[in-house]
Amino acid sequence: MAVVAVAASLNLAAPRADAAVRDTVVRETSRPADAVELARQVHERQQSLSSLFRRADARDRALVGRKAVLAQYGYHGDPAEVVAVLPLASYSVSAGFGLTGPLWEAEHGGQDFGSYVGDQIVAVAAGVVTEIAYAGPYGLRTIVTLPDGTEVWYCHQDDVSVYTGQAVDVADPIGTVGSTGNSTGPHLHLEVRPAAGSPIDPMDWLRASGLAP
Repeated sequence: MAVVAVAASLNLAAPRADAAVRDTVVRETSRPADAVELARQVHERQQSLSSLFRRADARDRALVGRKAVLAQYGYHGDPAEVVAVLPLASYSVSAGFGLTGPLWEAEHGGQDFGSYVGDQIVAVAAGVVTEIAYAGPYGLRTIVTLPDGTEVWYCHQDDVSVYTGQAVDVADPIGTVGSTGNSTGPHLHLEVRPAAGSPIDPMDWLRASGLAP
């Protein structure tokens, strides 16, 4: 009877020992898997943060570059708030709006900016290129229509760097200064026509946009 009691005692204890061993094995084997998963999550988060930092840095560098470009064309504020810029980085103001005389068939409908052949002309405001053509006394002319219907004419160009239907942003290249059409020398003739109607003084329009031509 004593032997049976001892045996029974041993048989009852065995399952508890086996369960404890199994629990220990499960804990020991699961720890490396948990560590691997945690390491993977940390790595993914680090990569995500690095990507965010790279994009932020690229955005900041782009803004610095954009600000420098806009400054060349007379705008020194926040690039995100730019409405208009000057059409040339370097120029001399010549014939103004409303002048009359033998050089024009009627009143001078725009503002002339004296410059050099090949100097880059940029869009003074964002819009869509609606016409590129030789236009008699205006020479090679590009018309950009703004969202409010205002037409901006860039005349006497030597070359064009846009196409009809193209959307252009503020300070995007339009073409280059020339002396085509009725011109006594290389210059840009700029016209501003609200609602595609009669021209207004471009200098007033530029000043109203916060510029100082």
